[in-house]
Amino acid sequence: MGMLSNPVFLRFLAATVLQTVMVITIADCLLMGVLRPCFARRCYPPRFLPTGPNRIDFQSAMECSAYASAFVLRHFGQDASGEGLYREMPCRRRDGSVYPRGVKKLLTRQGLKAVYCTGNLNALKREIAGGTPPIVLIRTYPGRKWLHYVPVVGYDESGLFLADSLAELSNCSGNGYNRKVENADFRRLWNTSMLRMPLYRHTFFRVSRDASVPFPKGEP
Repeated sequence: MGMLSNPVFLRFLAATVLQTVMVITIADCLLMGVLRPCFARRCYPPRFLPTGPNRIDFQSAMECSAYASAFVLRHFGQDASGEGLYREMPCRRRDGSVYPRGVKKLLTRQGLKAVYCTGNLNALKREIAGGTPPIVLIRTYPGRKWLHYVPVVGYDESGLFLADSLAELSNCSGNGYNRKVENADFRRLWNTSMLRMPLYRHTFFRVSRDASVPFPKGEP
């Protein structure tokens, strides 16, 4: 057993682990943004499908952050394009991907309130049923580290309906959605926790209209 039975060593080990977690968490908050807990025990109604029209555009590179944001802006009546928004997207990394705080900054500039949340599936469904599609951060493919922003527009008892800007992931066609993911599969994709971001899992943007901020000039 050796050092593992030494109380002094164990206290040192615990303090080191705690300090490491604190440093990683602070760094994540600066890079990713601060999370707001959002949990719900139940979700009503049991199903929700979108009724308003909205087009789904397809990205050509790592622009999902802008395409997801454009979809939500169109939901509020602004004729936004993912390609155009990506050109002004803040907090871009060298590989073209975007930190979550960049999405929040962009939506705020466009006259929306965006809150970056972490929660459970019931809380996400409750947000969807409110009428405004939240933007979730999920894994692009199961078991891969690549992450993907996508609006969730509806759900039923078996799964969730997405407006996905990756054409290769389309698997259905409906009013404002082109992909359905079963509940169990969605939970796996939604778990984005990694060693460098252990607390950032089950995250989504709660988006609403900020009446105190006008849309950019020339937009509805």
